[in-house]
Amino acid sequence: MRSTGKMVRLSRLLPGGRTVMVPFDDALINGPYDGLSDTVAKVREVELGGADAALGFRQLHTTYTGRGVLLPFVANLTASTVLGAHTRKIVVGSVERALRQGCDGVAAHVNVSSVHEPEMLAALGRIAESCEEHELPLLAIMYPRREGEGGDDNYLDWKERDRAAYADLVRHAVRIAVELGADVVKTQYTGDPESFATVVAASLGTPIIIAGGPRTPLQQALENAHGAVSAGAAGVCFGRQTYNRHDVPGFLRLLRAVVRDGRHPAELLAPAEATA
Repeated sequence: MRSTGKMVRLSRLLPGGRTVMVPFDDALINGPYDGLSDTVAKVREVELGGADAALGFRQLHTTYTGRGVLLPFVANLTASTVLGAHTRKIVVGSVERALRQGCDGVAAHVNVSSVHEPEMLAALGRIAESCEEHELPLLAIMYPRREGEGGDDNYLDWKERDRAAYADLVRHAVRIAVELGADVVKTQYTGDPESFATVVAASLGTPIIIAGGPRTPLQQALENAHGAVSAGAAGVCFGRQTYNRHDVPGFLRLLRAVVRDGRHPAELLAPAEATA
């Protein structure tokens, strides 16, 4: 049973049990490219579009709150960059600092099946214990990801060729987070509502939100969100799908209609918009 403190903070991140969250942690991971060249300006656009929360590293929260933006924030306590060992997430912050800073939750990332998985699991366990002590929600970012010859192997070939095997990997990743005490789990969408429903079932009631991945045509992004929510997901955590678009607030309003109101993308888009 969750503590009162966790319940209050979770209600800010998932109002009504649903969330449209926008992650900005790629600014550290990949660098200040495209929509991340001015993250504070993008957070303003995200707030205008009605996002429920932002996720990122601690300085972003300090900066945007100092400039008058009031948006719930999840502080990512683990990090890596594409310039080094990207699959190896190390702890770069603390629950105590996030609490002092006024954050609404913290996040920790585990790449399941990586050679560095054991140390990431240990970090997730320690952070979960600290979150229990301080009554701060924990969002676990759980991806099937390992080291490949040319960089990260995200099992995309499995997703295309063997959807059942890919869904099994995602289910396992989610259950790991649930067993270690996560309050919310962010993971990959398996590609269809039927297979993703098995992932939601594996969460044993813990809210699941999906990552967005690289920007796709508008209709595809909204269909992924709709498929996940119709399978029982609590919402989305779309970064590149959001801040790399020309009309960020407009995209988020459409996304909210899908996630919160259950609208189908076909109801919302004119034919010319679907490929934008």
